[in-house]
Amino acid sequence: MSELKPAIRLVDLLRLRRGGWALAFTIGAATLLAVVALLAISGWFITAAAAAGVATVALLGFDYFRPAALIRLCAIVRTAGRYGERLASHHAALGLLKDLRCRLFDALGRRAPSAARPGPGSAAAMHRLVTDIDQLDRFALSALLPWAWAGLLSLVVMGLLAWLDLTLLLVALPGLLLAWLGLPLLTLWQGSRLARRDAALAEARREALVEPLSAITPLLLWGRWGQMQREVVGRDERCLANQERQQRLASLVGALQQGALGLAIVAVLWWGAPLLLAPEAADSRLTVALLLAAVLALLGLGEILAPLAGSFVSLGASLAARDRLNALVAGTPGEPASAWAPAEVGGEAGGELKAEAPAAPWSLELSGVGARLPGALNGPEGVSFTLAGGEVLCLSGPSGCGKSTLLQVLAGELAPSAGECRLNGRPLEAWRLDETIGYLPQQWDLFDMSLAANLRLGDAGASDEALWALLDELALGDWARALPRGLDTPLGEYGAAVSGGQARRIALARLLLARRPVLLLDEPLAGLDAATRARVVECLLRRQGQGLLVVASHVPLGAAAQARAGRVRMLRLGEEGETLP
Repeated sequence: MSELKPAIRLVDLLRLRRGGWALAFTIGAATLLAVVALLAISGWFITAAAAAGVATVALLGFDYFRPAALIRLCAIVRTAGRYGERLASHHAALGLLKDLRCRLFDALGRRAPSAARPGPGSAAAMHRLVTDIDQLDRFALSALLPWAWAGLLSLVVMGLLAWLDLTLLLVALPGLLLAWLGLPLLTLWQGSRLARRDAALAEARREALVEPLSAITPLLLWGRWGQMQREVVGRDERCLANQERQQRLASLVGALQQGALGLAIVAVLWWGAPLLLAPEAADSRLTVALLLAAVLALLGLGEILAPLAGSFVSLGASLAARDRLNALVAGTPGEPASAWAPAEVGGEAGGELKAEAPAAPWSLELSGVGARLPGALNGPEGVSFTLAGGEVLCLSGPSGCGKSTLLQVLAGELAPSAGECRLNGRPLEAWRLDETIGYLPQQWDLFDMSLAANLRLGDAGASDEALWALLDELALGDWARALPRGLDTPLGEYGAAVSGGQARRIALARLLLARRPVLLLDEPLAGLDAATRARVVECLLRRQGQGLLVVASHVPLGAAAQARAGRVRMLRLGEEGETLP
């Protein structure tokens, strides 16, 4: 068996199961040949028997046993062949899917985790592996085999016409070529384009439908569930409209194919009738019965050519799946968060962390940014600033001035209505935001799990020592040690077992464990006393190191921030000139 190379090529799909595909083609060809032969022989037999019945003398010498046996044989081959072809082709397809899954999972397993991730997360990767691998078998089943069968049977019918009379082939050839090659080839570009678009729309619809379900409670609390519903409906309508265009294209080409075959049949009858009446017809092999057999063979060819109308849609789907899987194995472009990784100190992995300078300095630039939530009356307008690595930006201003809205724009959750946001000189859309930006909104999520399990959602490999060190820095260590079960204490549904200030700091600790170079925090100091605020701010400044930190807060950052006056900058929203020099 041939080995699948890391970059998938469609020709490799045939090499992997060449024996199975060859068997499927042979059985399918025999089946379709039996279909055409059944029509042609039946038409010839009925017509010849009727002619022999008119001529009583000819009837005595008419052999009806062998044609009847051939008709029964064709019927048996047609029925058994359809079943056998399904078994052979699906056995090859399922074996191909198994080979592809094994090789792609092996290729992903050999890569670094950051290179294997395609984007939003493992769920998207799994969906791509399952869905796109299943699409690859359409190349052989719905694109290649139908063309091979159609080509073979078209040549057989052309050979029959040429054997009867070369003139019949010449008059039928334009219609045959148009139905077999011309019309399907015209759909190559459009069908492939629609199929690729369908793959993109289908994944966008799935993401819009599935991802908000995990955050249904916060979305309902924030009043944004209606917006998500409208987005799902809109994407679903676009996906269905694209599928309808595919169906219309296939139906149009199929109808034109049948029209072209109809013209070929009319041409054969139009030119065949004079040939039968010509004086030299007595020396020709052409008879009324054979002419009818040729017409019925052309009619049977319509069933074989029909799948070609949608073959390029299947080809486009396979090409799209191939490109997406190749991108998955190779790793999608973007800036991985590993470019910013605090250095470990203390000898033991997962111990206390201290930030070091990133491999490439981070910078955040906003130019004339304005944004507004759907239905909102106010929002930030004309916000401009440049934030360099190691600096902290504190957003202040009255309630409703747009601090949270601006953070949503920076987190990639809300598109700006004006201006642009650039991270290291590149638009936010060019980054893997889930690996680059850590965002703590005012409404956070804690889960009905233990304290340690909630924290390890940020870093599954964090040791107990690392968790205790971070809890101590956030003034939660003494409280956690006093719990009956320590780190194994369950927090209750939505963190009901802890206070609001404790829950906020636990969510903040989880975010810090994820080690994102850009942190966006919305009111992280709310509900904390001055001493606790000072410890939290000191932890943020030290842990974030040379990364970027943007904090929206009604309360001042305190003495810890004032001690680092060169790093902390202030921006007050809701006033004219929302700009930092």
